[in-house]
Amino acid sequence: MTRRDCLRWLAAAPFLGVVGCERSPRSASRAAKPAGGHGPDAGIAFRDVTSESGLHFVHSTGPRSRLLPEDMGSGLAWGDYDNDGFPDLYVVNQAGAFGSGRLEGPGDRLFHNNGNGTFTDVTESAGLEYVHWGMGAYWGDYDNDGLLDLFVTGVGGTKLYHNEGNGRFRDVTRESGVFDALWSSGAAWVDFDGDGWLDLYVLHYVDYPTDVRQLRFGRGSEYGVVVPAALNPESFRGQANRLLRNNRNGTFTDVTERAGVANRGGRSLVVTVADFDRDSWPDIYVGGDFSMNRFYLNRKDGRYLDRSAQTFLGENKGTMGLAVADYDFDGDLDIYISHWLGQGDSLYQNMLVPTGQLTFGDVADTVGLAYISLPMVGWGCTFLDFDNDGLLDVAVVNGSTLENPENPSLLVPQKPFLFHYDGTEFHDVVGEIAPAIDRPLNARGLAAADFDNDGDLDLAISCNRGPLILLRADGAEKRNWLKISLEGIKSNRQGIGALVRVTANGRTDTRAYGSQGSYLSQHATALHFGLGQAGSAERIEVIWPGGRRQILRNVKSRQMLHLRED
Repeated sequence: MTRRDCLRWLAAAPFLGVVGCERSPRSASRAAKPAGGHGPDAGIAFRDVTSESGLHFVHSTGPRSRLLPEDMGSGLAWGDYDNDGFPDLYVVNQAGAFGSGRLEGPGDRLFHNNGNGTFTDVTESAGLEYVHWGMGAYWGDYDNDGLLDLFVTGVGGTKLYHNEGNGRFRDVTRESGVFDALWSSGAAWVDFDGDGWLDLYVLHYVDYPTDVRQLRFGRGSEYGVVVPAALNPESFRGQANRLLRNNRNGTFTDVTERAGVANRGGRSLVVTVADFDRDSWPDIYVGGDFSMNRFYLNRKDGRYLDRSAQTFLGENKGTMGLAVADYDFDGDLDIYISHWLGQGDSLYQNMLVPTGQLTFGDVADTVGLAYISLPMVGWGCTFLDFDNDGLLDVAVVNGSTLENPENPSLLVPQKPFLFHYDGTEFHDVVGEIAPAIDRPLNARGLAAADFDNDGDLDLAISCNRGPLILLRADGAEKRNWLKISLEGIKSNRQGIGALVRVTANGRTDTRAYGSQGSYLSQHATALHFGLGQAGSAERIEVIWPGGRRQILRNVKSRQMLHLRED
């Protein structure tokens, strides 16, 4: 069987209800369900608490009109907008069928965390019901007043809401200078110039006409499956991204051209910002849909260098989700990428520490992540230590963009992955510890947060034309852990761009603070470290943007730390 035949067969797997292709015995064993000793300890579980939490939300309304914007969204974002210590949840919606040209509502929703396991819909009182064809949402304190503001992307425009501090938000989109009418997808808050104020990098996807009469409904095919041209991103030109510099007076200036990060024609979907070369300046990695991914290295003078080819990160696939962490504990940041059908997810291992050169190598096949993900279309993803054993696991939500041949008004759902890492390989344990989502979903967004502050990470999942899902983690809180949040003084108030290193059990776990990523979604900013059996962390080091270092020693586990710069 050729690789092309294999991919075609995999493309049909969702319809056939089976998954597989010819592979080596070694590869097959990696994708198999883990034997004893590979999974988390008994008592670790994710439970669906959506209904009891009061999170009542269903994405989109009305029949699907078989147009690309409807199938790509939407995401969700955790952020403690009222500073009560509990992360709140903003969920992006698509208001009606795209082809109708009418915005029918309901719009996006803001759910306030009540601190007792429940949420209250406060959208109207907060002034945040944005009725649009929504994509993503991103919290960020752009004016350094200690309150999280909110940026929202979508088809046909963006919104920036200023947090007024009284539970209400004010639309400052026009006066701030951030508005554009393009199809905006992902975004990231980043202090790219090191002045202590958050700037905004906004991605744009494709030039898709809002007047559907301009569309030509040709019939193409991918892996032997018929795909209307109106659903194929390769039918449309990519659009340039924007880097908006914070003027420190509530307004922004477009500095994209000088910075060199436009990525023209890139069909950009997702972005992450982190210090990949350990020079205390944030680099940018952009994932595109059937266009080259771009890695931009910060020059420290307000400009970036395109080092996509030199770092071996310039793949040309369908990149949907990104996650960043030091999974191998060697002191530099690695990248997980979820991909489109037939491509398999990637785990790019950063080779900076062993080689001295900033290059990456895809090790997904060697750790059991490649073959198992071949038949999937992956979206939101994250590194997380869901059992607090001190090793980083991976969560990925999936959902095909191919239509059900028996009913083209529906997309083909797919099961999510919950990969447990045993120190050598990753094993999918979703059926063992998260039976509530061991079923096909049309998932898109994934965002992690310890919403109940009990010491383990919970997951929120958004589903295209489906209900919101909240999974509460239970059992891992009995192990040791640390949760760390930052407050910048010389740096931006949120501390975005810092590196945090926690040493325990003879390992040093390095994380990027505020790297963002996933897909159209944002995790809670606070970093969660599992410590396993260690009753304390031997050392905690914070490397603030600009290189200033702060060190704590012999810190007891099972606590939340709020570290203030200097």
